[in-house]
Amino acid sequence: MNELGFMSYVYMGFSAEAMAEEAGKHGLRYVQLDIKQKLQVMDDEPFSTARADKICRIFASRGIQIVGLSGYTNLLNPNLAKREEKLVQLEKMIDLCSAYGTQYIATETGSLHPSNAWRDYEGNRSPEAWEQLLAITQRLQRRAAENNAVLLLEGFALNVLAEPKQAQRLLQELGTEGLGMIMDPFNYLTVQDLSGLEAQRRAMTEIFDCIAGQSPIAHAKDSLYSDEGFTTPRVGAGQADWNVYAEFLMKRLPDVPLILEHAKPEEVEECLQLIRQAFAAAGEAKPNARDAHEA
Repeated sequence: MNELGFMSYVYMGFSAEAMAEEAGKHGLRYVQLDIKQKLQVMDDEPFSTARADKICRIFASRGIQIVGLSGYTNLLNPNLAKREEKLVQLEKMIDLCSAYGTQYIATETGSLHPSNAWRDYEGNRSPEAWEQLLAITQRLQRRAAENNAVLLLEGFALNVLAEPKQAQRLLQELGTEGLGMIMDPFNYLTVQDLSGLEAQRRAMTEIFDCIAGQSPIAHAKDSLYSDEGFTTPRVGAGQADWNVYAEFLMKRLPDVPLILEHAKPEEVEECLQLIRQAFAAAGEAKPNARDAHEA
């Protein structure tokens, strides 16, 4: 199965030392790190290369590699002053990738919704929104390429980058130098995609066909549609069939780190057990993943 890691948000409030120690107990070997997070290591200098060196040493002492940085922000914040502030901050983080021993930095694209980047908004589907996304992504992509880094975008069904075919189109229009995707199918799944096993297989096939070739990191969580809307909770708390995802990872992205997110520290072991069970089941059903791909 894929090597496992975690998002640093899982251990929010932990020091870097405590985070590395706890994650090491679970056999986690990778971390996707938000360097803005308080880690009790030079927190008053979040963009310092000296801080980067200290944090890298802490994780390395526990056998944990920083696989990528979390630069998540609303790239299309309708407040233009706030948008520019966050883009400049993201550029600073891009510049620090090499100091943290990684090429990768991830963000979602965000939304033009006036007050909530996670709500559906008609303006997100406009040609104007797409053009803004292209321009902003190209700016960050160039900064990444200058630093031998790669900006990884994470689609979300209610954001401007909402569908796997859009992700594929964006890669085709801008090229892949300094630009890639996060393999997070849970963000793309619709109510229809979750209506049955075959629907999930079709959706997963499309997602992998569109972005697997440019996805050096995969995420582990779930998809849930409820009265509250669309959310992506921890592994096992949603409606996605994890056996299907595990099949596709085994067949098409077996060497990509799988990063756990949206879990609380006390939920980590249960999530990991569910993931391992899914891979065990997928190992018995490998031909199904091949057939889905060839279909």
